[in-house]
Amino acid sequence: MTASDSRTSPAPMDVLKQFRSIFNTVKQHFQQVEAACRVSGAQLWALAVIVRQPGLRVSELAKAMAVHQSTTSNLVERLVELKMVEKRRSENDQRVVHLFPLPAGVNLIGQAPQPVEGVLPEALTQLSPENLSQLHDLLDELLAILQAKESGKHVPLSEI
Repeated sequence: MTASDSRTSPAPMDVLKQFRSIFNTVKQHFQQVEAACRVSGAQLWALAVIVRQPGLRVSELAKAMAVHQSTTSNLVERLVELKMVEKRRSENDQRVVHLFPLPAGVNLIGQAPQPVEGVLPEALTQLSPENLSQLHDLLDELLAILQAKESGKHVPLSEI
């Protein structure tokens, strides 16, 4: 028997408290960002990616942020309105739009509360590869249970 085998399992409410603590920490960071920068945390993150990778496309930005392309398009439109980002059509293919930071955007990134990507992505990068993999697998299992409940189906754990 290992030391981890002798531990008692946490109660579901203890884990729920951990989720709430994580969400509250993320929320507080985003509130600090909005107060300091007058843009949302997601907009700041998108801007930071554009500053680090000038010329990337919206689809590449969506991939870098792990969000849907339509969400990214909305973030970019707001940054364009604020004159922090410029969209330029590709000379080779007019359908392709590249994103470039404007001086106001670069200045904002330099003054923004850190980490600009948000506290949760930053914290996840600090986990060991093994722990990150384990967390990923456990969250997949939890999501499968939630999705099954949402669809009204009962999915045996053996199928997850």
